[in-house]
Amino acid sequence: MKRITSRSVILSLLAFHLSPLTASAQSLTIEVKNPTGDFRHEVVAVSADKVKSRMGTQFRVTEGAGLDIPYQLTHDGQLLIEAAVRPHATALFKVVAGTPPKFQTVCHGALHPERKDDFAWENDRGCYRVYGPALGRTGERSFGIDVWTKNTPELVVDDRYYIEDVVMMPRVDSLRRVNRHRGDSLYRINSYHHDHGRGLDPYKVGATLGCGAPALMLGDSIVMPYVFDRYEVLDDGPLRFTVHLTQKAAQLKGATIVEHRLIQLDKQSNFNRITVWYENLKETVSFCSGVVIQREAPDPVVLGRNYVSYTDPTDQPNIHQAPLYVAVLFPNGEVQTRRHRGHALGVVPHYTGQRYTYYFGSAWSKYDVRTPEEWQARIGWFLRGLSSPLQATVR
Repeated sequence: MKRITSRSVILSLLAFHLSPLTASAQSLTIEVKNPTGDFRHEVVAVSADKVKSRMGTQFRVTEGAGLDIPYQLTHDGQLLIEAAVRPHATALFKVVAGTPPKFQTVCHGALHPERKDDFAWENDRGCYRVYGPALGRTGERSFGIDVWTKNTPELVVDDRYYIEDVVMMPRVDSLRRVNRHRGDSLYRINSYHHDHGRGLDPYKVGATLGCGAPALMLGDSIVMPYVFDRYEVLDDGPLRFTVHLTQKAAQLKGATIVEHRLIQLDKQSNFNRITVWYENLKETVSFCSGVVIQREAPDPVVLGRNYVSYTDPTDQPNIHQAPLYVAVLFPNGEVQTRRHRGHALGVVPHYTGQRYTYYFGSAWSKYDVRTPEEWQARIGWFLRGLSSPLQATVR
């Protein structure tokens, strides 16, 4: 029998710890520089082809301590990682050979035919939805982008739809016919219109732009968008969600104007990135987006140079007691901010249908932003980040 010595045990342990180093001798470094004086925590992108040409399709990404971090390969050829970087500092990440572990998805979206073709998406900060063809066929006037709150990084939207529209509402309707009080009680303790500790749907949209829907303007009139015709999910987590929505925007001089929306939401972000363009628009008009103003006093509207923001009291302020913060940001190109027909708007004049990118988003006072002043600070931090992005390179 071979005698096990302390020396052989030590050599075995060394071999165990050194073997990964040998296996990962073929590696790359992703360097992320923060050129600003702000702490930054966001999703950054590098060329996926540049990484895959050296590492193949099976690899891991690790942070400074050697722990695996989530990454995502996107539809447009990017490799995404989540980076936290101190002011004026550099963070290093390693790409090494190996099979990545499965990571939690925090950015996700899907169609919900059980609720009249809603399309809803979320990240770890908030949830959003737009309305689809089935709602359009009912004639209900819900035009803009809706906001749902959450106070957890866990995915909540699919469960909310399932509980309310599949499980609960048929039973509520049946119970109300027998006992109205019991039916209403069942609704309150299950509906996503009430907060059960993880957030709710407290935002009133109706025949408005809601939070950040795009629209054309003819003279002084906003041509309200309606429901989408088609959708295509391009990225579905774990770090980024992207969807392409198409819909009829207007009928101008016999031509059907088709609107395209490319919406992207990253982990850790309070703001969606949206790029809009129009087919068949042959004349110069104005383009706008903004947020609906539900109540004027006390005045919760801020018209910035390149953004509009609003402290929304929610649809039942005396019940919910926790306001919702919404904003639309216009960091690209000329914009005029103003109040107009129940909205705080950013208006882009002399628009001819070309691609235009802006941002819309929200925060909830029972989660990550407590006060209007903190919301203004969050907007400023985000805009500074857009003007001086993190610089990610592969070495």
